[in-house]
Amino acid sequence: MPLNQVSGSVDGFVKVYKPRQEILVCVSAMSSKDKMKKMREKSQERRFESVEEFSKQLNEKLGDKVKVVAVWGSVPQGEHGVESDIDTLVILDDTKLKKDVPKDAKKKIRRKVTSLADEVDERITIQYFPFLTEFWDSLRKGEPLAIEAVRNGEAVYDTGMFMPAKRLLERGKISGTQESVKKRLKLAATGYKKAEKNMKSSIPHKLEQVMANAGQAPIMLVGKTPPGKEKVPDTLEELFVEKDLLEEEYVEKAREIYDFGDTGEKNPEEVTGEALDEHLEKTDDFVRRMHKLVSQLGARKKVKDIVDDYKNFLKANVAALKSNGVEPPQDKDDLPEVVEENLDFGEEHMEMFQKWDDIISKVREKSMDEVDEKELYELKSDTREFISDVGKDIQNMKKEDEDITPDVNPNDVAKKASGEDVIPNLQKEAEKEVEDEEENPEEQEK
Repeated sequence: MPLNQVSGSVDGFVKVYKPRQEILVCVSAMSSKDKMKKMREKSQERRFESVEEFSKQLNEKLGDKVKVVAVWGSVPQGEHGVESDIDTLVILDDTKLKKDVPKDAKKKIRRKVTSLADEVDERITIQYFPFLTEFWDSLRKGEPLAIEAVRNGEAVYDTGMFMPAKRLLERGKISGTQESVKKRLKLAATGYKKAEKNMKSSIPHKLEQVMANAGQAPIMLVGKTPPGKEKVPDTLEELFVEKDLLEEEYVEKAREIYDFGDTGEKNPEEVTGEALDEHLEKTDDFVRRMHKLVSQLGARKKVKDIVDDYKNFLKANVAALKSNGVEPPQDKDDLPEVVEENLDFGEEHMEMFQKWDDIISKVREKSMDEVDEKELYELKSDTREFISDVGKDIQNMKKEDEDITPDVNPNDVAKKASGEDVIPNLQKEAEKEVEDEEENPEEQEK
């Protein structure tokens, strides 16, 4: 037999003979990258099967109380590792109850659900466990944990709650969320690109509309109805300039862009090439500043919500002391000790003081990235339950207790936020959308 001649095969390999050695060469070996992809897909499939079995058993125990069981986190995205948990969302129905589910009852139910999950697959972790009314309320308020679970989740059991929420989020219909604000900013970015590409086709009017879309985005984010384009500059001045969140120059630019649109409509002969260039640049600058303002407002709202919840937690403790005939301390730093000595709230409640102190310290140091969203959500939820228990006492508190408000300025944190990382992505999407429209004009006409 000549050297290097193939003489046989062994388990998918072929033998090749060479002087003084024998080697095995793979005929159709799969690349390591493809193997890893295949293994991850199988792993993902097995994890979903585990949650499906868990959902089946949960339905057998709780029946029509189960509204949603969904997987979210790294598994649906195919980014999980061998040791990764299966982050799971469970939503139970509480709409037949007149009041909120008591804290003790919720913990008891959660323990049973968690125990059942462990029996099916110890990797299943109930990361988010809201009741139905709480879930919709969290979506309405744009709570980060609820938004993230819907955005990245995939339902294995859904009675018609999860997918509608997901569609609303994807279409930017949940007010104040990243998707709804992004949709408004994208309209501005797309409009700007259209104006830029159609230099001789009613640019003043298009730039005017770009200004309106971009200016309406932050106005919507603070819960206001977007005004007509002629009132956008004044509304921006009233809402943001006076609160030192926006420079006056951008209000002036908005007015100049609006006036330019009016000129283009009434006296188009006055629209020179120089004026076009000048207002294109102004509009681009204005849109970019609105991006940054949206980021700043998002940071400000988050900080304000945290500070308000913390303030209410402190006020509830003061109210509880007063209702038991105990005079609250003058210094809020002494409040935990006085509460522990005079009220039988238990260890879990006392730990809430430390958790709030840790979060407020991070806020004060402008280290919002270090705040754990899941821990914050649970702490806010526990705080709301506690406040509900002493609600009547809080209503009777006088204004003199306002001095317990923590010394944190949401505007200071907001000014540190930047939207620069968002702008290139939206600009790129806008450019592609304009190019697609130019390639398929008949689709645009439809």
